[in-house]
Amino acid sequence: MKAASISKGERIQSLDVLRGFALLGILMVNIFDFSGPQLYRSSLVQSSGGLDRLVEILVFVLAQASFYPLFSFLFGAGGVMFYKRIGGKGLSPERFFARRMTALLFIGVLHAFFIWHGDILISYALIGFLFMLFIGKSAKALAVWSLSLIFIPNILFSLLLAGSGNVPETDMNTERITAVYQNGSFSELMVQRAADWFYVNNPIMAPFLVLSILPMFLLGGYAMKRGWFERSPSEETIKKWLVTAVITGPSGILLKLMPVLFPQSGLWSYLHQSIGGPLLTMFYITAILAMVHKFGFKKVYSPFAYAGRASMSNYLLQSLICTLLFYSYGFGLYGTVTSFQAILIGAGVYIILMTASYFWFKRFEQGPAERWWRWFVYRKS
Repeated sequence: MKAASISKGERIQSLDVLRGFALLGILMVNIFDFSGPQLYRSSLVQSSGGLDRLVEILVFVLAQASFYPLFSFLFGAGGVMFYKRIGGKGLSPERFFARRMTALLFIGVLHAFFIWHGDILISYALIGFLFMLFIGKSAKALAVWSLSLIFIPNILFSLLLAGSGNVPETDMNTERITAVYQNGSFSELMVQRAADWFYVNNPIMAPFLVLSILPMFLLGGYAMKRGWFERSPSEETIKKWLVTAVITGPSGILLKLMPVLFPQSGLWSYLHQSIGGPLLTMFYITAILAMVHKFGFKKVYSPFAYAGRASMSNYLLQSLICTLLFYSYGFGLYGTVTSFQAILIGAGVYIILMTASYFWFKRFEQGPAERWWRWFVYRKS
């Protein structure tokens, strides 16, 4: 039987809504890195007051470290769905999934080194191969592995940080980097992009990257196997979502707020990222699923589904548009806008892409990047 990409009738709306919502949150965080040298600053909260500090705190608490985990969760859920669909056709899901990761790696390399250094697709592709070792396990096993990888290493590392005291200021002098992105040639930008990518994706950071992404892949796989994305989930499942949302929302916000109150604490900064981020991720997931299946609000959530149907295309377009706005080969706004202005620009870019997605799907079944990705995966099947 021939493999094929998912059809419009097979799409799961809740997955598309969550993907679209994840794209918004990712852009609200990334816009600070598109518009300035945020990568080399110790905290997203830099301003002393006013609207700039307010939006920095809101993004730091509500978005940072919570939306890439959401994307990771959805990646894991999609991976299990992919395996099930390919296996159901009597084909080898491992072979097709390996092709899928290979194509994703290729796209990620182009994105990271020719458009924007903050690419996550390379990491997803490489860790996706590791995910293949777990994807066939039971839902219970995926949950145990996921929670173990989230809590055990992070608790141990937190105990080490608890006795280390306050952390020194680590901001770097970014004048040269700002000058490159404002006025540099394209080749100079490529060199700086590569330096920025390797600054984050170095061997020391690799274990932390795996421990932040793989557990959420596994948790997404668990959710798919437990029927979280069925078109008509049971009342018991919806009740579990609501209980999870009530627990994870306040606890996640509290943990993520602590570095704002105690900015010199290495422990709270670490817990913000490692525990607070995933907790708030689970709040967003369960609250949105409950909203979609229990409470209606279709006019509120359905626009996100348009963006989510072309999540890879929109992720890449976010980078393309924002680098054209901020880099020297475009409008050169890098380092010239305030945090509040950056958020307004990011919101405007998202609205444009959401609107474009709506009209795109009036004529086409797939986003442009998704179409190429699926062609690569299925071309020889």
